[in-house]
Amino acid sequence: MAGFGAEVLIEVGQLVLGFYGFWLVWRVLLPVLPGAGEDRRLSPFAMPLTDPFVGPLTRLLRLPPWVAALLLLVVDAAASVALGRIG
Repeated sequence: MAGFGAEVLIEVGQLVLGFYGFWLVWRVLLPVLPGAGEDRRLSPFAMPLTDPFVGPLTRLLRLPPWVAALLLLVVDAAASVALGRIG
């Protein structure tokens, strides 16, 4: 039974990391990426760099916000792969 619970936690963790990666690209990186049109916001509620981890990482490492977001995206992908290998 402990094996089943661990598998469920791993799958939920992968789901959360996958959603966070998608959200990070959609809400944080998409307004910064080059594209067509001046207004690159997807909705009235989407504001650039709304992720709670980008601001502290930007201040800590003194990076531009989009570089910090890319770094978080790489860390997110690595954590997702690590969870996949455990499960």
